[in-house]
Amino acid sequence: MDDEYLRRLKEYEGRSATVKALGALTLAGWLWAAWLLLSSAGGDCGSPAFYAPGSFHLQEVCDSEVIGRIGGAVAVVLLTLPLCAAWIWTGLGLRARREELGVLLDR
Repeated sequence: MDDEYLRRLKEYEGRSATVKALGALTLAGWLWAAWLLLSSAGGDCGSPAFYAPGSFHLQEVCDSEVIGRIGGAVAVVLLTLPLCAAWIWTGLGLRARREELGVLLDR
């Protein structure tokens, strides 16, 4: 095997691991945001995604719980947007690296 090929293969494997890690972190963040919106906010409040304010004795508590959950979900999504961009960017770069490896292997 050519030293250049082995060096590029090792570089490709490192980038592949980076892409997988970025993807896993991004998806975990999005799942966490979905959980924040779809799970019960506590007590009789229900899910923030389907919350309809009414006139019951815990309305102020539920309003603050729901606002906190929605704010948390938005914050998680905003924090994972750079991870998503990096995931896409490195994934596209990975395709070019794979083509370079194919050229090196053919010679």
